Amino acid sequence: MGSAHYIVLERKIEGLDTVMDGKSLSRHIESLDVAARELGVRPLSEFFSIAPEQAAEFMEGEDVDTGDIELPPLQQFSAQEGLTTVRALLSHTQAHPDHVAEDLRECERILTVAAQHGVSWHFEIDI
Repeated sequence: MGSAHYIVLERKIEGLDTVMDGKSLSRHIESLDVAARELGVRPLSEFFSIAPEQAAEFMEGEDVDTGDIELPPLQQFSAQEGLTTVRALLSHTQAHPDHVAEDLRECERILTVAAQHGVSWHFEIDI
């Protein structure tokens, strides 16, 4: 099955479907990050964040003692910054399989609406 990256908005936007596959992003995240750095934009993996309580719950499910671990706060990112990265990568997708471009187009669709509404976002990973 594999993991999948998906966009989590700071707040819901009426009428916006945020469902996306995201599996290709997860499979190719390292090469996409290399490409982003070459293009001078923020790598996609740097947009990942998770609420501390969710991270603690996951770690406890993996039998990790979270008692002495201080988990960082959830980070939100500007949709415009995400769009800058996604659009740069879309212009560079000839080096990537078509399904990666599909995931990037879904990110662009969601982040375009988020930017229009001033809504921040972050990536989470479904494992």
